[in-house]
Amino acid sequence: MHVFAAAFIPFYGVVIVQRRSSGEYLFLFALVVAAITAAVLLSLQVMKVFDTSGSNGTLEGDYILIDPGHGGRDGGASAADGTLEKDINLVISLSLYDLLRFVGYRAEITRDSDRMTCDAGLKTLREQKVSDMKNRLILFDKSRLAISVHQNHFEQPQYWGTQIWYSTNHPESKMLGASVRQAVLEMLQPDNKRELKKSTGDIYLLSRTTTAAIIVECGFLSNPAELSKLKDETYQRKLAFAIACGVIAYNP
Repeated sequence: MHVFAAAFIPFYGVVIVQRRSSGEYLFLFALVVAAITAAVLLSLQVMKVFDTSGSNGTLEGDYILIDPGHGGRDGGASAADGTLEKDINLVISLSLYDLLRFVGYRAEITRDSDRMTCDAGLKTLREQKVSDMKNRLILFDKSRLAISVHQNHFEQPQYWGTQIWYSTNHPESKMLGASVRQAVLEMLQPDNKRELKKSTGDIYLLSRTTTAAIIVECGFLSNPAELSKLKDETYQRKLAFAIACGVIAYNP
């Protein structure tokens, strides 16, 4: 769906954000209005990076998958103050999910609460993690494209900034990743020098999925300054907004 079509669907948000407060609804509405203009500008910039268009038809009969990493017994990375990756992933992902649906894209989300996607009846955490990854992979492969939201962590606290990984199994993954990276840099992190990176074999979902897919490592829980931002609701919404603008500019 073209970004200009967003102007003709202002009432979608009434249905999409039923679980949101009225204040959040107004915030989302304002973001999307701004996104219409921002996406056009971003798309022009992305064309300078790649000669070919990312568009490969519409999303009719397809969907964008948003994947909040971890969940439930799997907390993911943990900050020094006990902040868990899974919680930040979920908040950013829900905002991203709402924004994309609000502008007219079909979107699905792997989890909308603090839970794993594993099969029922599994007792050990290892069994649950294996099942969780396999079930997410099924959803990845059914989607038009997939965006997995994560947080980074490193032993040295000086490292910071959003890092994006892309699957090498689909040619559109790199273009999608470049568009999202550029949006994040232009809107939030102009000093971020981290390059777009291809997936390695140990990144289970990206190395196995057949669809266009990226992982957005939003920031480092090990960096105190960035951790403070990542815990802030306003910054979380800004991250979701920047990622959404990158997707819109890519125009799947």
